[in-house]
Amino acid sequence: MTDMPIYMHFLFSFFATVGFSIFLNAPKSALLPAGVTGAVGWSLYFVLFNLSSNSIFANFIAAAVVSLLSEILARKLKHPAILFVIPGIIPLVPGLGMYNTMLYLVQNHFDLAISTGADTLFVSGAIALGVLIITSLSRTLTILQLKQKAAK
Repeated sequence: MTDMPIYMHFLFSFFATVGFSIFLNAPKSALLPAGVTGAVGWSLYFVLFNLSSNSIFANFIAAAVVSLLSEILARKLKHPAILFVIPGIIPLVPGLGMYNTMLYLVQNHFDLAISTGADTLFVSGAIALGVLIITSLSRTLTILQLKQKAAK
């Protein structure tokens, strides 16, 4: 990782997330909350990775927090959660790992390509699993609340 202070990571990931939100045509009212969601997710990943040196665990927890924040913001701001989830996980996506995997394949370094590719796949799976678990729990709780209201 770089030798920047945490507030710089927060700031840069905020702008990156807002940029992707604009690219994905998010409404103006969702830009600031989406930026904060992505910045919190990346900052959490940065802290957890520095504490544990485990990128899979750090990405899983960061993606779960991004998804949780997105579900909360979706209900508060009356927007779909996807407006916050997709831009929020963009800073977590292991683009360098994908690039290096392809580079090692082209250079015929197959052992490095397999190692880097496997790590990239596991990180991507951890991100997807973090989002999936929180989204599933949120939907399950919403269904249970609706059934409880209907029973009254």
